[in-house]
Parts: sequence; structure tokens; C-alpha cells
Amino acid sequence: MELLRKLLSTTFVIFLAINSIQSQDSTSTKPGTDGDLENHDAKEGKDKELYEYYYKTRPANFPVSKAKLEYNLIKTLKKEILSRDYSKESVEATKKIDATNIQYERVYRESRWVRGFMNENTHLNYSEFMYIAKHDKYMVFMTFDTNPESYLQPARQAQIVFSGKDKFEIVIPKP
Repeated sequence: MELLRKLLSTTFVIFLAINSIQSQDSTSTKPGTDGDLENHDAKEGKDKELYEYYYKTRPANFPVSKAKLEYNLIKTLKKEILSRDYSKESVEATKKIDATNIQYERVYRESRWVRGFMNENTHLNYSEFMYIAKHDKYMVFMTFDTNPESYLQPARQAQIVFSGKDKFEIVIPKP
């Protein structure tokens, strides 16, 4: 009985000590008032210096970088052409591909044509950045992880399609 009484009193003392420590911690970690935030914003700190330096050295409007986009599209187009058609003519043709002789367009998930293409090619996934690039008889569907106008990067997925007038075209005889 006496052992139980000592055990209960020790437990009670420990409980009070823990409770008082927690209450002290909670009062000391209260969030600052609006006055503290205003004083911090008024200070001349390193964060303000970083902010001002960043915006002073940044180009005016960050124009859309058409050159980066075209570089990414052309690189993927050449890679896909050479991976599927490695004849001497295609190697020579890929050397002549540049921004002046390709056509490209950004496509979106909402397009019924893109949905139809994706239903036929179930191994491809939708992405926020999807493009179609065309050169001569080659057409490539490609997806990117991030905006290809901002970063030089390889395509996440690419699917080459041969357009008409091609040796792979199937001709159905007339009845």
C-alpha cells in the first residue's frame, strides 16, 4: 500500500513537471504580432538585398525563347528520324533540318485529334507540354516534362509517324 502511494505521488509530480514545461514552451513559441512582421519588413536585411538584386539584373520581360523551343524540337525530330530510318538519304536529310524547314505546333489534351491519337498509342502519356513537329514526310509527336521554351532538354516521349508519299504507306486497291 505504501509502495502504491509513493508510486502515485511520484507519477503526479512528474505529470505536473511535464505540464508546466509544456505550458512554458507554448507561451514562448507564440507567433509574432503584426508589429514584429512590420519591423522585419522595414529592416534592411539580406532578403531585401537579394530581391532587389534579382529584379535589377533580370531581363525586362523574359520573352518567349523561340530558339530554345526550336532547338529542342529539331533535336528530338532528328533523333527519331535516325532511330527509325537509318538510310543514307535520311542521314543526309537530317543534316539539312533547321528552323526554316520544319513546321511545329503545340497540341493540347482537349483536342479530339490528340485524344484519338493517344487512344491508338496507349504507351504514350498526356503531358502539359505536347508538340508535333513535321519535316518532309516525317511527323513526330513529343512530350516534355517542363516548358521547352525555357530549358534545353530531351523529350520525355516521342513517337514518329510517317506521313503520306512514303514507302510505309498502305495502299488499298480500288474495288
